[in-house]
Amino acid sequence: MPDPPAAEDAASPAAPAAPASDLAAIAAIPTRPLADALAMIDQRFDTAEMLDRSVGIDQVADYYRQSDRGYRLFHSREGALHIALDCDGHRDASGYPRQAEIFTEHLDAIGARRAIELGCGMGYNTRWLAACQPRRRFVGLDLTEPHIRYARQHAAGLANAEFRRGNYESLPDADASYDAALAVETLCQTPSLGRALREACRVLRPGGRLVVVDCFRRAPLDRYDAPTQRAARLVEKATAVDAFAVVDDWIATAAGVGLQLVEARDLSGRTRQNLARLHGLASRFFGLPLAARAMTRAFPAKLLENSVCGLLMPYTVGGGAHTYQAITVEKR
Repeated sequence: MPDPPAAEDAASPAAPAAPASDLAAIAAIPTRPLADALAMIDQRFDTAEMLDRSVGIDQVADYYRQSDRGYRLFHSREGALHIALDCDGHRDASGYPRQAEIFTEHLDAIGARRAIELGCGMGYNTRWLAACQPRRRFVGLDLTEPHIRYARQHAAGLANAEFRRGNYESLPDADASYDAALAVETLCQTPSLGRALREACRVLRPGGRLVVVDCFRRAPLDRYDAPTQRAARLVEKATAVDAFAVVDDWIATAAGVGLQLVEARDLSGRTRQNLARLHGLASRFFGLPLAARAMTRAFPAKLLENSVCGLLMPYTVGGGAHTYQAITVEKR
């Protein structure tokens, strides 16, 4: 595979690249060539159908309906649906609040009193924030009723946490209702990024901030070789994403609706332990045909497709095609 684009070509100074040594450590996770990994996936899944698949709101809801049990079984018993960031070079359960900790920095910076989490999933971040910051009020909003039901059940005693079902492309709140908003690994799934960002901007007060922690394409995929392009697209489709946004394009879209860049942090290097663990699980699935056939009978199809993401992300992140960023924008 050729070298990824140089940092100055792949992203502007506003979206700095992770250190090359961090990406090299991620790229070293797999023990087989990318071509072999893609061939293994082709044997187990209809990859042509996956790549041609359209992803909309209904497909996103169905993805979580089929995958939630697996997330709790294989990922986080506490209901975290996002990546755990490395802590001092290690991955453990304490890595799941790191995205909420970044959000807290911005809550403190602007003196926020009321905040909303868009696409809160099972409520992990909102619950953590409410427990740690009792003087602030938090609203979690999610598309699916099972997520909201789970979040409410596990938020007992948190008087400053509220959970609602809804679509963040059409929020029920009045203008300037919130001081801050958080979106972790969810805006990548919206069919209309511009509409979602306009709604976030509308419900923020002037000077309010939106913190987005998500996966992006570092550069247009045509800058990469064909196997890397294919791997990147399979990762995206396997996680109910039509296509990750190119990070600089995302920042430009936010600016176009009135959300000015405050900072962008490349957190890709801090995903290494989580990606290594998921790659190991996926490798066992693909490497044990009898067990894979048994799992195919026992688990929903969309849950099993997560193994595609687990197998391939060390290649796409380590190779620079995908990047994990915390981007903060502010309402003008």
